[in-house]
Amino acid sequence: MVYYCLWCEQKPKEWFSNWCAECREQKNLNNVYGFDRVLQIMKKCCIRSELQLEKKIKNHKDSIDSDNNKNGDDQKDYINKPVLRSDKKNIIDK
Repeated sequence: MVYYCLWCEQKPKEWFSNWCAECREQKNLNNVYGFDRVLQIMKKCCIRSELQLEKKIKNHKDSIDSDNNKNGDDQKDYINKPVLRSDKKNIIDK
């Protein structure tokens, strides 16, 4: 019978332990730096505020719109004639 990590509940736990290797590493970091400090760092680095999310979405929409305007219709790229090996050879020989 396989026993799973008590923290992530996804990976098998190590011998004589209740945690997998990754969760044990996180637990050790918490013990070294303090649970409050690690939580503060995770909230600052990993969780985006509403303003950050809105700016990111707007930035992606703007980049998608500019790409579509620059290239025109996306399907036109697929209409071009494929480049064959013989065509490449002729280009190199010239």
